[in-house]
Amino acid sequence: MRLPVNQMEMKRMIRSTLVGLVIAAGLIRPALAEDLKLGYVDLRRALYETEDGRKARASLKKVFDQKQKELDEQQEDVKKAIEDLNKKRTLLPADTVRQKEGELQERVAKVQQTYLRHQQDLASKEEEATQPIVERLQRIIGKIAAAENFTMIFDKSQGVVFAKPHLDLTNEVIRRYNSGEEKGSAPASAGSKSAPSKKK
Repeated sequence: MRLPVNQMEMKRMIRSTLVGLVIAAGLIRPALAEDLKLGYVDLRRALYETEDGRKARASLKKVFDQKQKELDEQQEDVKKAIEDLNKKRTLLPADTVRQKEGELQERVAKVQQTYLRHQQDLASKEEEATQPIVERLQRIIGKIAAAENFTMIFDKSQGVVFAKPHLDLTNEVIRRYNSGEEKGSAPASAGSKSAPSKKK
């Protein structure tokens, strides 16, 4: 029973973010299609290739490997117990065989519970590690859109089938992220909630 690798690829976090990031820098005149300015970002690649994203993946891989080792050990113990019972089955009384089979079923159920618990724990750690990175990427994309008057910026990893390479903003977003842009910034909504109005 292997823990799914897609947990480590952080798909769930990306899927919940920017199905098509739509940022309007001004009013679009419907009659003039030439006024549209489109771009796209491969957010999955951006997340993987930022310095923080690499560190997050390395940290998550350590957690994954540790949990996988624990799961493998439990499975190996159960496997050996099943093999041992099968060897002795004909030598043991029927009641003893049934008792041992019941005990093995409980152990198998515990392994399954461990697997599900590890999945949930990895998903939680994944979200905790990647959410601030994705939020900062969003802010950088928003700044690019506003400064360069983009009508829409799409997330390529959410299903853009074809787009011309010159519309790809991914490298620029990664460069700006790694240079420290928007570091320490917070979304306006979060800042307005947490900013105190009085001095202590």
